[in-house]
Amino acid sequence: MRIVECHYEFTGFDDSLVRAGTSVYLWNLVRKFRDAGHDVSAVTPAHGLLESLAATHPVEDLHWEIDEEVPVPLDPRVRSGHPATLPLRVSVRASRITVDGIPIVFLSGGLLDLYPDALYPPAELEGEDMGFLKPLVFQIAAARYLADREAPGTVVHLHEPRYHYLLPAALAGSGLTVVSTVQTNHPVNQKVYEPEVRAVLEHLGADPSVTDGLDDPPLDSPLHRAMRAYLPRTGLYADSATEPAADRVSTLALVLRAVAAMDFLSEGQMQHLLTQGGTPFEQLFGELAVARELRTHTSRLAVCGCAIGDEWLTVERTDDRRRRTLRGLGLDPGLPTIYHAGRYTVQHKGQKEVFRAVARLLDDGTRCNVLLHCLTALPLDDPDLADLASRHPDLVRVRTEARTTTELMDWALASDLSVFPSKFELDTFLMAMGEAMSAGAIPVATAQRGMAHFRHAFDIASPGATGLAVRRSFRADDPLLTDEVYEGLRHLVKLIENDPERVSALRANAVAVARQFTWTAVAKRFLLLFDACLRGEDPATALGTSFPEPSADTPGPHGRGTAVRTSDHVSVRWDDTGAAQVEVVIPGSPGAPPEVVALDRRPDGSFAGDVPHRGTSSLALLTTRYDGGSAWTELAVS
Repeated sequence: MRIVECHYEFTGFDDSLVRAGTSVYLWNLVRKFRDAGHDVSAVTPAHGLLESLAATHPVEDLHWEIDEEVPVPLDPRVRSGHPATLPLRVSVRASRITVDGIPIVFLSGGLLDLYPDALYPPAELEGEDMGFLKPLVFQIAAARYLADREAPGTVVHLHEPRYHYLLPAALAGSGLTVVSTVQTNHPVNQKVYEPEVRAVLEHLGADPSVTDGLDDPPLDSPLHRAMRAYLPRTGLYADSATEPAADRVSTLALVLRAVAAMDFLSEGQMQHLLTQGGTPFEQLFGELAVARELRTHTSRLAVCGCAIGDEWLTVERTDDRRRRTLRGLGLDPGLPTIYHAGRYTVQHKGQKEVFRAVARLLDDGTRCNVLLHCLTALPLDDPDLADLASRHPDLVRVRTEARTTTELMDWALASDLSVFPSKFELDTFLMAMGEAMSAGAIPVATAQRGMAHFRHAFDIASPGATGLAVRRSFRADDPLLTDEVYEGLRHLVKLIENDPERVSALRANAVAVARQFTWTAVAKRFLLLFDACLRGEDPATALGTSFPEPSADTPGPHGRGTAVRTSDHVSVRWDDTGAAQVEVVIPGSPGAPPEVVALDRRPDGSFAGDVPHRGTSSLALLTTRYDGGSAWTELAVS
C-alpha cells in the first residue's frame, strides 16, 4: 500500500522535538508500516524547524509551492474588530528529509513557520492574532499538496479531528482513501464556524454540503441552561455560548461524515466517545447532532489500538541499575520510589493533585523518593510543584526538559510506583503509563474508560489487578481526587514495606499486561483497516468492532429530595446513600460562570443546605458517586 501519515505534529523522529505522545505514536507506527514493506511517508508543518534540521539531515526541495489568497469568514463572536472575511495569504513550499528510510515532507512558509518551541499557537491568541489560524493554513496547504502529489488509491491517515476538520471533505473528490484517528478526547462538541468551513471548501473546489443539518436544538430549558453553564469546567464540553448557534458545527461530525473510517486508541475511549457514560455530560450529549452522527455512522468505527515502544518490551529491572540511577540523583536507593511522566498540563494529567498528594505524603513523615518528569518547552512557574520541591529537596527530583528514552527508562526502572491520575477522560491510551508498568512500576491511576485496558482496580486483591484505581474526575483542582491519590500512595508505600509478596504479584501483573500492547499488532490492525477501506468494506465489520449496549434507563441519580422555598432562600435536602457529593447549580447570565452550592453531608447520610432563591420553579442538582460517576436531576421548588 501507499500510506501517507498526515498530522500537524510529526516530530517523534527526534526526542528533543517531541511535545506530546502523538508524535511518539506516529513514529512507532510508520516504522512498522515500513518494516512490513509498505510505501509510507509523512506530511507535516515545518514549524520553523527546517533550518535547524538541515544541520543534521539533508533537506530536499520538492519544487512544489502554492501562493494563493483564501477568503476566510471570521466568527464575529470570536474575532470582533476584524473584517467579516479575511483575505488569508497562503504561500507555502514543500521540502523533505528522510529519516530511517521514511520520507517526511515539511510544508513551510508564513504562519506554518510560527511557534517553533510549542508548535501550537497559544490559546489566548484566538480572536487576537492571525497566528491562531496556523492549523487552518496547514489544512489548506496539505489538501493542495496531497491532491497534487498523491495518486488515487493512496491511504491518507489523519490524526486529531480538531486539527483536520476540513481535510476529509477537501480530499473527497481526489480518489484518496481518508482515515481519521481520534488521538485525544477534545470536547466532543468542539465546534467551528460553519461559514469558514463552507467558504474554504468552496475555494478548494470541494462540496460544502458536508455541513448541512449539523445544528443543535435550542437546549434552553432550565436544566439545559444549568448544564451548559456548568459543563465547560469539566473538560468534556466546549464553550456553552456556541452550543445552540446555528452557524457553528461539530468538528468531529464533519470528519466522521467524510472519512472512510474513524479509529480509536482503545475500546474504552470509543465507548466514552459514543456514550459519555457516567459523566456530567451524558444527559446533554444524547441531544446533540454529533451524538446522532456517531449513531448513524457506527459502521465506520474501529479500534486499531495503541502500544508502547518495542524498546520497553524487554527492559530488565536490576538492583544495580536502580542504585546507579538513584544515587546519581543524590537519592537513597533503599527508599520506595514514586514516578510520574507526562506533558505539563496540570489539570489534564491531574498533576496538581499529584503535587498536593505527594506533598501531604512527605509532610506526614513518609520517606520515599519522588521522580517527576513534567515536559514543557516553557519556563515552569507552578506554586504547588515549587513548594513540594523546596520543602523536600532530599527526596524530590523534577525535570521539565525533553528526555531520551534511555533516561526515562532509568527513572521508570528505578521506581516502585507510578502515579497517573489523569482527568476529564482526556487520556485515551496513555503510553507513559504503559511504559512505566512495563518497567515494573505499579500504577495508581484514575479509573478512566480510556485507560481501563491497563487493568488497575479499586480492589488490588482482585484477580489480575495491576495496581490501584482511583475515582474518575471531571473537576479542576479536585480535592476528592487529591485525597484518593494520597491514600492510594500511602497504602502502597506501606505495602512495599510490609508485604513484598503482594507487591511482587502486582508488579508481575503490571509488566505482563503492559507488554501485550505492541506496535506490530497495532500496525497489523491498521493494515486490515486500510485494506477494508480500499475494498469498500465496512470498517466495523472488518475489524469486528464491538459497541456498548444501549442503556434502557435514562441517566439519572438514584435518590430523592425536596426543595422548599422560604422568604429569601430555598432549603434543599437530597437522600442518596450512594452519593459522595451533591451540588446545586444555579446558572447566571449567558456566558457567565454558574453559582455552585455544595450541600452538606448529614450524619444520616443525606445532603442538605440552603441556596439563594432566584425566582425559579426548579433547581438543577448534580450528584457525584464515589467512583466519580455523575448524574443530573431537576428538583421542583415548592
